[in-house]
Amino acid sequence: MTQTGQDRGEDSAAPRYVWLAETLKKRIAAGDPPVGKLLPTEHALCEAYNVSRHTAREALRLLAEAGLIVRRRGAGTLVIATESKAAFSQRLGNVDDLMQYARDARLTPDATAMVSLESHLARTFGIAPGGEYMRVSGLRAVPGEPPLALTDIYIRADLAPPVEKLVEMNGLIIEWIASVRGVSTARVDQAILAGAMTEREAGKLDCEAGTAALRTRRRYYDKSGRVIALSDTVHPGNRFVYEMSLLRETEG
Repeated sequence: MTQTGQDRGEDSAAPRYVWLAETLKKRIAAGDPPVGKLLPTEHALCEAYNVSRHTAREALRLLAEAGLIVRRRGAGTLVIATESKAAFSQRLGNVDDLMQYARDARLTPDATAMVSLESHLARTFGIAPGGEYMRVSGLRAVPGEPPLALTDIYIRADLAPPVEKLVEMNGLIIEWIASVRGVSTARVDQAILAGAMTEREAGKLDCEAGTAALRTRRRYYDKSGRVIALSDTVHPGNRFVYEMSLLRETEG
């Protein structure tokens, strides 16, 4: 990466880290470095652009949030795209909207186990402890895109599908329960929480630990009010957006 006086920010009024991020974005868009190659290290960026370590780190954070790079401890900063991509958007309005998300963002299971709903897990979901569930863990993604989410689904044991069927379902577990077990989802309670990526989550989702995360916890109920399934999902904050429309009730 060679630079001019303007590259060094001599005439820029923007904050240094924003200026550096924009400069690096332009270079990445021009193929310097190309997708699949590493960016210079933080130390090298500090030397090349005469900036502090904090400035370099914040600039790289902006590039990561834009989906241009992935930072991997011990392996460097990898360029993964030449332009920012819009975050996956999920509309929130009714149960069918949630089912559409499951169709668009396919789940690839990587672990299953039969578990008892212990007290700490029950508190997490806000329900009474007890009962056997099949836990299915895996990544949700749109084909050809970075993973959207890391998901743990807890399916009531008497409704759970055969393990060998999970891969071919592509994550459409709730729909399978409705069509095969004859138990439809009548209500979904959802909580949305903000937080930060843990080391485990970041490793699975190809992002940096501590970056912004969006977590959803859902309880799926049948028409009699019994729990069908529970889910705990974490999204990288820059890859996912919830959208909803709120209508005012008609007065009188």
